[in-house]
Amino acid sequence: MKIHGKIFEVTNLESFALSYILNPSKPKAGTFKAAANIQVQLGSVIPSFGIGFFPGISLKSKSTSDGSFSFSISAEQLALLKNNKLAFFVAYRQTGTVNMLGQNIPIYEPVYRSEAFDITKTQFSSTLNLYFAPYTVPDTAGISQTTVDSQIKNAKKKFKDIEKLSASIGSGEIKVSGSGRGAEIKFDIDLGVSTSSNMSSFIKGKVENLDIDLPGPDFIVSICVSKDDIAKEVDEGIAAIMKEANKTIESTLITEVANATGQSKAVVETLFKTSATVTFRSLSYPVVGTKKFKIPGFNEIQIPIKAVVPKVAVGFPRKIK
Repeated sequence: MKIHGKIFEVTNLESFALSYILNPSKPKAGTFKAAANIQVQLGSVIPSFGIGFFPGISLKSKSTSDGSFSFSISAEQLALLKNNKLAFFVAYRQTGTVNMLGQNIPIYEPVYRSEAFDITKTQFSSTLNLYFAPYTVPDTAGISQTTVDSQIKNAKKKFKDIEKLSASIGSGEIKVSGSGRGAEIKFDIDLGVSTSSNMSSFIKGKVENLDIDLPGPDFIVSICVSKDDIAKEVDEGIAAIMKEANKTIESTLITEVANATGQSKAVVETLFKTSATVTFRSLSYPVVGTKKFKIPGFNEIQIPIKAVVPKVAVGFPRKIK
């Protein structure tokens, strides 16, 4: 089985989106350019291993100067892909390198992902064109400390022995601390971007540095908190946070494209719901405000308040046919 494709970077999202609405097979010339050195992957995830940054089973192809990429899939490889039936494309752009033990390791960011498609029913008889548009999200459209506070409040209700629970956005993680029945608990939620074919998944969270300080041996069995319990609450909390954050980001995108093209928000919204994907490329943690504290006998203290703000990429097409 052979797949031939080209990948392009969109240079004018507003004009491109309008032309894509009218004719997906021939968007307006001059609104995109060939994207070289993009690593395109065709993969299918092994369910029991979960979803990682890269697919569980994957084939790789790097785009050339004109954006061309291709896959020559052997019978064995096709059998592996067909075994799970559903496959999807993910594309990554190298943003730099990091030196580890004398070796330069490339750093990638995802710029495109498709919905899962049935590879047993997809022919790939013509060139597959993929497009991605880097987009800067305003700090106000990120995940705020207020949103995190709300989710922490909901999570606290699940742990009967935790009397106090709070969280603050750090640089690369959300720091959580709590106490109850004389015990102290601390852990970090390490954040990363998701490249799942699930279009509702944008950020992954992993519990790190869990520390439970118990006042004595009698409390070891009485504090009903485990890493698995916390991890489950983190997953549910991130899903809820992303549901709200996605609405904000999507609304911002729709408004900007509608204003620039003169199309109604309803038309543009249909485009994003049916034809486009949104992928988080990376996360930043800007300071968006300060909180003041007054302690008797001391000067006023100002604590910076951060937000989790994604860099995104809008991708086309959503569905592979």
